[in-house]
Amino acid sequence: MQESFLDRTLLLLQQHAYARVLCEFHRMQDTRCRALDVGTHGCAQAQARLAACEQQLAACRHALQDPERAAAVRIARALYLRFLLSSAPSRLQPWCDGEDLEHMPRSHMFEWIAHDFERLELAALEDAMTPAEAASYARALEGVDD
Repeated sequence: MQESFLDRTLLLLQQHAYARVLCEFHRMQDTRCRALDVGTHGCAQAQARLAACEQQLAACRHALQDPERAAAVRIARALYLRFLLSSAPSRLQPWCDGEDLEHMPRSHMFEWIAHDFERLELAALEDAMTPAEAASYARALEGVDD
C-alpha cells in the first residue's frame, strides 16, 4: 500500500513534534538535576533526532509550495492536534500546573511539555489559515462533533 503525501507529511510533523518535546524534556530534566554537563547523552540524542526530523521535513517542503497540499496539511494537522488536546484532561488530571518541577514525576513533566507544545502549534496553525482554510477547518470540526 502506497503512503500518500498527506499521510507521510503528517507522520513527519508528528515525529518532529515528538523530537521537540524530547529536547525540551531533556533540557528541563538536566536543569532539574542541575547537570553540569550541558548537553547530556539524552539531550544530545534528542537534538540529533530533531535534526534528522528537520532534514526529512525540509525534503518535503518543496511539495508544500502547492497551496492545496499546504492547506490539506494545515487542516489535517490542526484537527489531529485538537484530538490530542481533547485528551488533555485525562492525561493531565493527576497534577496541577503550579507543581514544583523538583518533585514532578518525569512522566508528568513530559505530558506537560507536550501539552504546551500542542497548544502553541495549534494556535500557530489556526492563525496561519486563509479564510478558505478556516472555513474548511470549521466544517471539519462540525463534522467531528456530530
